[in-house]
Amino acid sequence: MKLGAQELIEMHEVLNESVSMIEHYAMYLNVCQDPELRRILDRQQRHMIDSYNAKVNMSQNQGMDITGIPRPAMGTGTAGISMEGRPEYGTRAAVRTDALVLNDRAIASGAMIFHRCGAVKSTNAALVCTDPQLRNFLSTAAKSCIEMAFELSQYMSYKGWRPAGMAQPHLMAQAQQTYQTQTGH
Repeated sequence: MKLGAQELIEMHEVLNESVSMIEHYAMYLNVCQDPELRRILDRQQRHMIDSYNAKVNMSQNQGMDITGIPRPAMGTGTAGISMEGRPEYGTRAAVRTDALVLNDRAIASGAMIFHRCGAVKSTNAALVCTDPQLRNFLSTAAKSCIEMAFELSQYMSYKGWRPAGMAQPHLMAQAQQTYQTQTGH
């Protein structure tokens, strides 16, 4: 595959970020305590390794079929945990400046942030790609990151670690009245 200079730089960044994510997940899996979080991390790490290998193959032009791009298999929770609930509203975040070991909350948060950043990085890389296959591949990688971040967000919401801030009613009304549908030219 012939890549432009910008595409080459972006692919290098995407691959470098993938390596870092996989390595962090290995560390997270070594210290994670919650079995549900461990299952999520293990499944996501397997997906990330498959995705990384596909990215390497794609960048080395080894005839990758883009229809086989790995997609994360999202869990619905186990042990009776359904992650399809409504978010808890309010905020209460405490920073642990003396932490020597990561707790499950920090692990889940770090993993979620990695995926959010991965989605942005893959999207930005796709935006500069002139090769349609590579652009489609990176767009799919961004979508995978979005889904994995959402899964972790749902897990954290279930645990009460990621409450959603509630908008004031007057702000909601103002936002709803700001935009109106348009017709014609």
